[in-house]
Amino acid sequence: MIAAHFRETVVPKLILITLCTFVSSIVYAQEDTTSDGSLALTSNGEKALFYKDKHLIVSDVPSDEILGNLALPADEPPYFYTISKDGKWLLYSSKEEKMTYIYNLEKGVALKQLLPVVFESAEFTGDGQHVYVIHSKTFWKANLAVYETENWQLLNMRSITDYTNSLAVNTDGSRLLAGARSIIRILDPQTLKTEKVNWETSRLRLLTFNPVNTYQYASVNHKNIIEVRDLEEDRVIHAIRPDGGKIGNLSYDPDGERLLSLDDQGKLNVWSLTDSLKVACLSEVKATQGFEQGKLTVLQKEGWRVIDQDWKNTGSEKNRSITPDTAFLGGPTKKIGVVPMPILAYSPETNVILGLGMNIIFNGHDYEKNLVSPFFRPSSLTPVVAYGFNGQLQASLSADYFYKKSWHFFNNIGFLKNNRSFYFGLGNDAENDRNTVYHNNIFSWNGEVTKLINESLFVGLNYHVRNDSRLDFDQSASLMIPNSEGGLLLGIGGTIRYDTRNDLLFPTSGRYIDLSLINYGKWIGSDYTYNDLKIDYRSFHSLPILTKGTTFAFQAIYHNVFNGNAPFYQLPYLSADRILRGVWRNLYIDRQAVALQGELRSNFSNIDPRYGYVLFAGAGDVSDNFFKGYDPKIIGVFGLGFRQQVIPKLKLQSRIDFSVTTRGSIGVFGGMGLTF
Repeated sequence: MIAAHFRETVVPKLILITLCTFVSSIVYAQEDTTSDGSLALTSNGEKALFYKDKHLIVSDVPSDEILGNLALPADEPPYFYTISKDGKWLLYSSKEEKMTYIYNLEKGVALKQLLPVVFESAEFTGDGQHVYVIHSKTFWKANLAVYETENWQLLNMRSITDYTNSLAVNTDGSRLLAGARSIIRILDPQTLKTEKVNWETSRLRLLTFNPVNTYQYASVNHKNIIEVRDLEEDRVIHAIRPDGGKIGNLSYDPDGERLLSLDDQGKLNVWSLTDSLKVACLSEVKATQGFEQGKLTVLQKEGWRVIDQDWKNTGSEKNRSITPDTAFLGGPTKKIGVVPMPILAYSPETNVILGLGMNIIFNGHDYEKNLVSPFFRPSSLTPVVAYGFNGQLQASLSADYFYKKSWHFFNNIGFLKNNRSFYFGLGNDAENDRNTVYHNNIFSWNGEVTKLINESLFVGLNYHVRNDSRLDFDQSASLMIPNSEGGLLLGIGGTIRYDTRNDLLFPTSGRYIDLSLINYGKWIGSDYTYNDLKIDYRSFHSLPILTKGTTFAFQAIYHNVFNGNAPFYQLPYLSADRILRGVWRNLYIDRQAVALQGELRSNFSNIDPRYGYVLFAGAGDVSDNFFKGYDPKIIGVFGLGFRQQVIPKLKLQSRIDFSVTTRGSIGVFGGMGLTF
């Protein structure tokens, strides 16, 4: 147990005093000591805490009086400690004793309460009547508790993730934040229930609320960058990269217009948030009492000193800001987002597929410009390597680039070794049990170059290169296969696209209409001569039901091959994981295909929008000619899927879908990004 002694102690005289109210708990500049070798731990509410020779030393700053000396267990350095904002309470936790000591500093250093738990973090309300703590951390969880401070009675307690390392409560006590790496939970201060989950692009610590704007808070991320966020808009409004060491102290001034940061090298900076200026810079600072009415009180090696209003004119320089984060439903985020894509899939053609890809999202556009534009169009780069247990090896690289001068470039290059596929014949009456298995190698390259005419209209060229080796059969073909020699396809054409989707990764409104025509001909070296026409229409509608962001998406596709003979593997089809999910890739192919599908997209709750689901249904058919001698045999598909957001602030989602067709086929498909 810690012993309390009330006697004169080793802390030197405090040479200069100021009365001030500070906004948040202070953390010492580590490894820095005062002139007598004592280590400044924390300072708040005109009280200061020091450590020397295995003792905690409590000092009253205004009266220059030593309040007490607390002996620690022999082999234990200070674990957790804090002083309340009003300077009334000292909390100290012993990891070795698994005990928290609560001292009343208004009555000397009187032991008020012993709690048989170890505190990890604590945050007092502005009036000092309640304190929120994280305690009893284990491998898989911790406890979030709230105590009233009059008699230190427990009012409420809930389990919380063990990663939680920081708490913040706003001035009026109406909002509580709990930070766990990049997850920020907005909690009800009375019930401690989660009201909202924000997934940030950085791992955050040292959360602190603006004392004036109750929707604004500051923090320090894992790169030692100060970030100021707006909870209502869910975005970063200031980002500051200070020089020096690791920040251990972050606090607002009482007006909420400036931030104070103190690092472990003793460098103290004051940042003006109104004009993005560094307005003060001090070195060799051990601790600070904060500032009020233009006065800043700091502890340096010689003792406490007051810097009067002159600090407003010292050390002014522009801070170096970085790209802000964005709201969930669109806008810019940090310049590069990288998401690993483990690949685990199954299909009858390939058996189990294992692989790895990387989805790299670029957003190099200016933040202000993106706030004005109603469209969010990030660039991306996606390399993928995968292996199928039937012997397939696939590698691909996809690049989608939106150039700032209104150009759009798209390219996809892929190689598939030992492709294994089925040929079921042509037409809409094909059957699963009548097929021929074939193998070959495929190289493909398709892309486009388009120019943005206005905010929504693209016009340009598209091209397609594909080379198929000769098709080899597992056994004697039960069906005659046309164009089984493989060969080289070279095509070039034009495309017109009208795109008013508000977000390329997760649209909730707008339309997408794409018309493309490619000519394959011997005039450019192609082994096949024909024309390929595609019309793709999509619309997106935000719905005021279920949860925020619920969207209904609709797609209609028409695909036609004419004026020549295309190889069967290039004919229009109904299948795969994006169009009529659940239908085999080559089961329904012909010279023309049409398909419709609709999808309802929503989240499981408004609290945590990282997890969602979809309900989908579609129908389609193929024919040699829909306008002459067409015999309809429409196939339908319906199903559901699970979605998980994989990049914070961008709704890039991983997906897995389960589907059933009207002809009894069952499909399971997964991937990255929207189906359409």
